[in-house]
Amino acid sequence: MIGDSQFSTFIFLDLETTGLRKPVEITELSLIAVERAHVINSSKTKMVPRLLDKLTTCVRPTKEIESQASMVTCISNEDLERKKEFDIELGGTVKSFIMRQQQPACLVAHNGDNFDFKILVSHLDAVGITLPETVYATDSLKAFRKQHKEAKNESHNGETTEQTGNGKPKRFSCSLKNLYNTFVGGEFENAHSAEGDALALLKLVVHKPDVLECLEKGAYELCCQGSTKHSSRKPQVSLEEKDESQVQDEYFSQLEKEGLL
Repeated sequence: MIGDSQFSTFIFLDLETTGLRKPVEITELSLIAVERAHVINSSKTKMVPRLLDKLTTCVRPTKEIESQASMVTCISNEDLERKKEFDIELGGTVKSFIMRQQQPACLVAHNGDNFDFKILVSHLDAVGITLPETVYATDSLKAFRKQHKEAKNESHNGETTEQTGNGKPKRFSCSLKNLYNTFVGGEFENAHSAEGDALALLKLVVHKPDVLECLEKGAYELCCQGSTKHSSRKPQVSLEEKDESQVQDEYFSQLEKEGLL
């Protein structure tokens, strides 16, 4: 039974970027908004809700796209030559899209805490756009990891665990690709496009509505991230100056999201 929630709307977010080297810039952005009630109703039929609001746009970065990122996303520097940069117009459009939804709204992104949310907030902050306190964010990668851990603990009753060749327990990957394959079935279309990944995440939640509890428990005010991390306009910390474990966590979490682990 899925109980009541403080959220009226979930907005599934995905970004394609110039790569993993800082500073990371957006090359493609997609937001897919759906009312929470429609997610729950659709979970009965396992069909994507009919009523969706979408915003998908390409963005010309100010730096070169890394070759590996270009190979994964199939977006080249030449593709974006005639596109506009992330300016105040686009920042206002993103904010307006979010605010058009029933509030409070919660953005959902896979590995969002280490990647999408930080990048989106930094881009909005750079053009002077802030989001109100009614906008929340939650990381679906963390939610599915938590749900899997809890389910594993509950079922730990002496049964044989699937093992790798060296005898160690087989690790369950919470990459978007593996979760989709496991709970929805098959490969999702347009993988590594912003809209394709955002839609795949929505489909995954429709097929696994019980994850909503973990998503909602992990939610926080997105505006707070902006005020604490970007309002002081401090110079960006270089990769060498960051804590090594933090760098590794961000890197491997993003690789796991992309299904490379």
